[in-house]
Parts: sequence; structure tokens; C-alpha cells
Amino acid sequence: MSLLSISNVQRLKNHWLSHDVKFNAGVSEASLAAFEAEFNVLLPSDLRDYFLAMNGMPDEVTDDDLNRFWMLEELTTLPTGAPDYARENYIDNPESLFLFADYSIWAHAYAIRLGSVSLQSHEVVIIGYKSPVTIAQSFSEFVDLYLTDNDRLH
Repeated sequence: MSLLSISNVQRLKNHWLSHDVKFNAGVSEASLAAFEAEFNVLLPSDLRDYFLAMNGMPDEVTDDDLNRFWMLEELTTLPTGAPDYARENYIDNPESLFLFADYSIWAHAYAIRLGSVSLQSHEVVIIGYKSPVTIAQSFSEFVDLYLTDNDRLH
């Protein structure tokens, strides 16, 4: 595990515990490998560390701000999960974006860019506005915003 992701994973877990937000136990390495094989992607280390430590929130659970982090088995590509936003005139390479969280029962969602090779940036994008909004360059950066500047996520 990388130091940054351990820190952010632990900070996120502590935040949820202190706010009585229910979350699922982490998944196994085998589950992560199966996800990577199914979608032909490599998970960045920070996202991998997160799923090993905790697997999102149970169905119909949100935090106090109505954010919900999804379970690994719920992650899906933008064309599958939100086909209306997968148009080429909306965003480039929509098939490389994976939805992983939403706000206010899908008022908008968050997607991370994944690839079959290690990428320099795993941008996190808000999906659901008139045009997409890049808000972070990694899952760790997204978690940091979530914990320190949640207003920027909405």
C-alpha cells in the first residue's frame, strides 16, 4: 500500500466511523483481480487500497451530505451505467470512465478513468451536469476533497 492511500483510506474510514456511516468490509485480492480481468483495466494503488480496506456503502446508505460510495460489484463503465452521458460530444473515451459514487440519489455521479495500462492520471469527473467537470487527478485527491472541501464535489 502506498503511504498516501493508507492515510486517505484511514482518514475516510475514521470520518465514516465518527459520523455513523455504515460501510462494507473490504474485498479480497481475488475480487480485485476478477474485476480487472472482466473490464481489462488496472486499478490504481489508491483505489485498490480503498477496496481492500472497505467496499463502499451498503445499498441505500449515504453520508450526511447524501454521497454514496459504491461497492466494487456496482462499478460500471459510463456507457453501461449512464448511456445518456456516454456520447462522444459529452466526453472523450467514455468507455474508460467507471462510475464509483453518486450524490443525492444520482443528482450526479463520480467516475474515474481507468485503463489497461498504468495511467499518469486517473482523473475523477462529475457526470450529470451539462458538461463533465474534472475535480481530481486521482482517487486519493478525490477523497481528500471529500474530507476537506466537500462543497467542491457538488
